[in-house]
Amino acid sequence: MKGQGDKMNLFNTLAIQQLEGGTYTVDTVLQVIKQITDWAIAIGMSLAGVAVVISFIMYAVVDVDQKPRVKTRITQTLVGIGGIIISVSLVNIIIRLFS
Repeated sequence: MKGQGDKMNLFNTLAIQQLEGGTYTVDTVLQVIKQITDWAIAIGMSLAGVAVVISFIMYAVVDVDQKPRVKTRITQTLVGIGGIIISVSLVNIIIRLFS
C-alpha cells in the first residue's frame, strides 16, 4: 500500500513548472488571467450600471405603450450583470485551484 508521500510525488511529477519556449511560468500566466478578469468585471459593471441608469430614465420618460419593452430591457441588463459576476467568479475560482 502506498503512503501519502507517494501521492505527493505523483502530483509533483505531473505539475508543469515552466512553459516551453520562454521564461513565463504557469503562475505568471494565471496572474495575467486574474488581472484581465478583474479589469473585465470593473469595466462590465461600470457599463452595466450606466445601462441600468439609462434604462430607468427611459422608463420614466416613455409613454405607457413602451413601458413593458423598457421593463424587459432592465431585466435583461440585470441578468447580464449577474452573468458577468458569475462568469468572472468561476474563472477566479479555477485560478485559485491551480495556484
